Amino acid sequence: MTDMSAADTGLLATLENWVRSRPEILVLVRYSRAAGAKDFEFFSSFPALAERIRRLPPETNIIAFREPQLPLRKVVDNPFIASCLEAIPDGTEFVVAELAPSKAGGRFRWTAGESHDELRDALADFRGVKVAVGPYPPWLSDSDEVVSAVAPNGDGSVTTGIY
Repeated sequence: MTDMSAADTGLLATLENWVRSRPEILVLVRYSRAAGAKDFEFFSSFPALAERIRRLPPETNIIAFREPQLPLRKVVDNPFIASCLEAIPDGTEFVVAELAPSKAGGRFRWTAGESHDELRDALADFRGVKVAVGPYPPWLSDSDEVVSAVAPNGDGSVTTGIY
């Protein structure tokens, strides 16, 4: 992880390139001083991603993934639950994230867990909703496929938050 500014022109150029060369990218948003609150959000438009980054509170950490994440996509029903249980080995950390923000609050609901029992319960909570499911994205270190940055303070300086 780096202390790069989310307003860094090089970072923004990288994100723009990724969004233009793929149907979507996933961004993990970790809010500072918010009891571990985070969001998983998909972007298929660079202007929408850039606007989201501009609106983030200072010290918010963003982590963007170049390669597709959470590949299992469908409205949750019994056959989809069975296919997720087959595709994700028991004991693998997973994420279930809705693909459209919930009507209440405008945020994307998501949940994570590690067992098939947790996955089954999580998917049951999203029954009838279109979701993305897959292994928890590898976010702990930057690479050619993962970049992280911190939303700058009003003066442009960067302070790493508490997550």
